[in-house]
Amino acid sequence: MPDTRLATAPGPNDAIRHSLATRFQKARARTAELVAPLGVEDLMVQSLPEGAPAKWHLAHTTWFFETHVLMAADPGYRPFDPAFRQLFAALDDRFGAHLPAPTLRLLSRPTASEVMRYRDHVNGTILHLLDRIDDAGMADLAERIELGLVHERRHQERLLSEIKHAFWCNPLRPAYEPLPPAAAQPETPQQWIDVPGGMVEIGRDETAPGRDHEGPRHQVLLRPYQLAGRPVTCGEYLAFIEDGGYAKPKYWLGDGWEAARAVDWQAPLYWERREGGWQVFTLYGMRPLDPAEPVCHVSWYEADAFARWAGKRLPEEAEWEAVAAQKECLGNLLGNGHRQPRPHVCRGTDGPWQMYGDVWEWTRSPFMPYPGYRHPDGVDEALTGRFMANRMVVRGGSCVTPFDYATPTTRHFLRPQARTAFTGIRLAEDV
Repeated sequence: MPDTRLATAPGPNDAIRHSLATRFQKARARTAELVAPLGVEDLMVQSLPEGAPAKWHLAHTTWFFETHVLMAADPGYRPFDPAFRQLFAALDDRFGAHLPAPTLRLLSRPTASEVMRYRDHVNGTILHLLDRIDDAGMADLAERIELGLVHERRHQERLLSEIKHAFWCNPLRPAYEPLPPAAAQPETPQQWIDVPGGMVEIGRDETAPGRDHEGPRHQVLLRPYQLAGRPVTCGEYLAFIEDGGYAKPKYWLGDGWEAARAVDWQAPLYWERREGGWQVFTLYGMRPLDPAEPVCHVSWYEADAFARWAGKRLPEEAEWEAVAAQKECLGNLLGNGHRQPRPHVCRGTDGPWQMYGDVWEWTRSPFMPYPGYRHPDGVDEALTGRFMANRMVVRGGSCVTPFDYATPTTRHFLRPQARTAFTGIRLAEDV
């Protein structure tokens, strides 16, 4: 008996089909654009034990659409290659057998060209399915594609972060792409924004797109506080280093001090002393340190130690969101063409500035469920109940975060010792 969900007939969901198809094609094309500067050898590199080669990211995001969209929504679909179900499955136990992360760097086959054929095949099949599924099956298909788009955007940022680390591990310190032109900016004094506090609402509304752990919307009582007008700059962080910040345990939590000593942290990741001064490795290769640029690639432990040294603190995530919800300036995000934090983005508007983009901003909030949170059923890649321990919340997005993933309610979470993400610091203070 034919599957009646698959039909060719116009209906009230035509606008949804068109929107989904457009966004799907843009997201998938952006990932292909991000690997365009890479050679086939670059696609195989894996420098982080918990990371993955770029070729695997290309195939894994395709695996998600094939497994959780096509195979679920179209009973007649047959996999491009049955072996890919294990080769490119998620690196946890939610979806059955998978390869251990260290094995991924050994996958010289399938070749990069075959992986791109896999992407083209799944892309075309998704678009064809969108054209022919009837209105009864549209809601489920749309939800699955939306999850796939969130998943794709997350991997775009991971791909660039892991390529940066891999290139940094190369003694040649190669550049991912040429540096775009940008005028030098002077370092400007910090400004502070008074926030009266009171009862505020935070969290994602159920009707808004986003991740399950970003809701439900709820009320929080905030005491009056001040929020820094911009992120901490490299020049300000350099003063912390030169004052012996990495050698004074009084600024550090116990676990942070142990982490810093275990691997001999002396500066943020990618900072190097060269030729009598500091240089920093970027996706554009090695560059002199720009004191006006937001400091980047610091762990939560380093951010907390810097805040103590400065006589301030990190903001609560509710404090951050209460202010960010009123800000429209997007800052420097993926798509702006500058894959390094930039100084003074959004100047000329009312502060705080750069709430979105440039650097993820550490908060002092542990990643925990909101009041009323219920663990979701289904294929949501987040399934974040599994991660609600030993992680801290970062907010705002970075210079490699896709535009539609940086919103006031976006909650990202990282281990406190993590430094490979584009993480920075915004300070707060009690009033």
